[in-house]
Amino acid sequence: MSNKRKIYILLTRFYGNSSIAFGILTNSYYNHASIGLDEDLNTFYSFVKKGFLVEKITRYIRPDREPYPCMLYEMEVSQKTYDEIKETIQGFVSKKHLYRYAKIGVVLGLFRIPIIQKHRYFCSHFVAEVLGSTNTVSLTKSSALYYPRDLIKLPNKKMIFQGNLQSFLDKFVLQPSSM
Repeated sequence: MSNKRKIYILLTRFYGNSSIAFGILTNSYYNHASIGLDEDLNTFYSFVKKGFLVEKITRYIRPDREPYPCMLYEMEVSQKTYDEIKETIQGFVSKKHLYRYAKIGVVLGLFRIPIIQKHRYFCSHFVAEVLGSTNTVSLTKSSALYYPRDLIKLPNKKMIFQGNLQSFLDKFVLQPSSM
């Protein structure tokens, strides 16, 4: 039995006004990043305008909308690292009411000024922070300076899907949410 586990980084391009602005400001085609564990390819963790979010990918599929483009990366980690990542994420989940979106962090990052505010993150900052704090990867700069485009450059990952969220659901046989 292998002691290796998998984690996932999902990059998505949403079409809301703030998502488009974020993508333009950060020069990122994909304007959202989230991290998932190998237990469920429908559940990812990230930050949005409302704060920390446990995302269900099936929630974003609607027949009245064009499917959002996305890219999924897989990283193989040791069981120990996986457990550390899971524990870190569970810490966010259990205290999600404390966390807020780091609007100022997004803007200052454009000027290469990393600002670390207690309980404040933006999506790719959060993903980089989780990966860096668990030594999954060695970050080359402050986690507060990572945008979705920077996550594409991380080492030791493999792209396992590129397309849109509808084809993602089809490939991984996820059932659309009734929400």
